[in-house]
Amino acid sequence: MTDPLSPTGADAALTAARSAFSAARAARRVPVWHPPAAGLLFAAGFGGLALFDAHPGAWGYLVAGFGSLLAFLVLHVASSRAGGVALWPAGDTRTRALRQSALLIPLAAAGAAAVFLGFPGFLAVFGLGLGALTWIQLAQARTGRRA
Repeated sequence: MTDPLSPTGADAALTAARSAFSAARAARRVPVWHPPAAGLLFAAGFGGLALFDAHPGAWGYLVAGFGSLLAFLVLHVASSRAGGVALWPAGDTRTRALRQSALLIPLAAAGAAAVFLGFPGFLAVFGLGLGALTWIQLAQARTGRRA
């Protein structure tokens, strides 16, 4: 093993860092169907949970909701591991926080729906809003643009 403080160790560390950075840059592109599939699976999952809450005896809604959310998770994990190494999100802390603040829009809409429609309305609007937001943000990330 090389001493990390030696020139050989430093060169090995720089080589490893360069190869990791190259692997992150050369990550496999996300297919065009991924953003809509993720958004629709997310919305369908919360829609199934909303329908189950509205019709407690219909277990098919619960199974469909959890199945859709599980499929969303599997799709997300499979696509995020495909590239090997993930780059840190672009921008400074404020830019990243502003980008993620878009979550407040579906949350506020879901809160209003909860007031007028109850918890099933909250779940349905929250799922639709976050599904749309997921679709938009993944599509923008796929093409290299940022929200």
